[in-house]
Amino acid sequence: MKKTLVAALFLAGLPAVSPGQVVRPPELPPPLVDTLKQPTGELLRQTEQLQQQLAEQRLREQLAALATLPDPLQLPAVQDILTLSGEPLWREVEVEQGFRAIEREWLLLLTADEWQALLQRWPELAGYLQRQQPLPALQLTLVTLKVPAALDSASALAQQFSAELLRYSGRNHLYQPQQQASTAAPQAAAQSKASMCDWPVSLGMVDTDINTELPALAVQSGHFNLVARRFLPEQLAASYAHGTAVASLLAARDPAITPLLPQLTLYSAAAFYASNAVQQSASLEHLLTALDWLASQPLQVINLSLTGPDNPVLALLIQQLQARGLSLVAAAGNGGPAATPLYPAAYPGVIAVTAVAPDMTPYRWANQGDYIDFAAVGVRVAALTANGQVQPQSGTSLAAPVVSAAVACWRAAQPQLTHQQVYQLLMQQARDLGEPGKDPVTGHGVIEPPLETEL
Repeated sequence: MKKTLVAALFLAGLPAVSPGQVVRPPELPPPLVDTLKQPTGELLRQTEQLQQQLAEQRLREQLAALATLPDPLQLPAVQDILTLSGEPLWREVEVEQGFRAIEREWLLLLTADEWQALLQRWPELAGYLQRQQPLPALQLTLVTLKVPAALDSASALAQQFSAELLRYSGRNHLYQPQQQASTAAPQAAAQSKASMCDWPVSLGMVDTDINTELPALAVQSGHFNLVARRFLPEQLAASYAHGTAVASLLAARDPAITPLLPQLTLYSAAAFYASNAVQQSASLEHLLTALDWLASQPLQVINLSLTGPDNPVLALLIQQLQARGLSLVAAAGNGGPAATPLYPAAYPGVIAVTAVAPDMTPYRWANQGDYIDFAAVGVRVAALTANGQVQPQSGTSLAAPVVSAAVACWRAAQPQLTHQQVYQLLMQQARDLGEPGKDPVTGHGVIEPPLETEL
């Protein structure tokens, strides 16, 4: 009886339908699992978004913290260079176009008679005189002036004196080597499989000091002879990193390095000092005195693994060296493909060398332009550090010595050859990359050892 009553009550709650009409069952709630999936999926998406936001926030905080740290390659706008005892020697400052120079110092390169004529015309120049040095090899005089702030520009000097003065003068700019810091993977270093030539060769270079206490660079008669001179104040700490690396490519006797010139007499002019722990600099004044000394030595080729701004005084000295028949080989620079030309590589007649990797791909930081003459391997090259470790190093500074070695080999084998004749021989030996002909990336192509004497 109870079951019949319950059934009747249930049926009474249903809507009335006519016979034959299909009844739609009532809506049932979704399964519990589906109900749980919806909020769970949304929760996961929200969690992922929060994690992404948190990661981005942490990255911003880390980048902000890094931005406050000093970049070892970015020198301060004003920096005092000190002696070993902490006394100031000179002050580096940032000048036009982001280049650096010795504060308010200007150089004049001229004959002694021309300097006396300037003094007679403008006696007040004597009040700015800091130093006057003879350059005996080139029979010129180098004058260093310290001008007041009001005259510390080319336009101000021209207005105060004459535009004629600018023919002889330029800032005492700073120049830097073009080498990337060593990495810590010596097994990855590229090693040349051959020397450029095996006959006696003489070569000059302007660089840092060389650590000759290293066994691999010990002077050895018939293999490596070194004639070195330093053009920096004695009270200034010596810098060894860059010069040691370049010298090791040329002459080191180490199982990991094949010397480019196994019978080398190297004339090394040390003109670079340490601006900080990783950056070396050379003032134009010291470069000029170093180059004048090299011009007096029995050599025909000078390697310049350094770059800096165009300067009328440097341009004049380069012309004087070229007039004496010297071949100048310079690093093109590590400013990147869009960088402006750097000097002395971009001066006419100077052989500008860029760098490529062992697989012949261009060095990513190398300068490019119409002034590029040749390329050489200069990426992850096995070279000595100042403490004697062999580590891979990169830069157009490491490529320039390869071409310098080739030029020196030719000029030693056939001393009657002129600079232009040697240049033509290099063009014949160069391994052209890409489209035929000279291009702004690798110039006429890559120079590789050994020297091809049968051309």
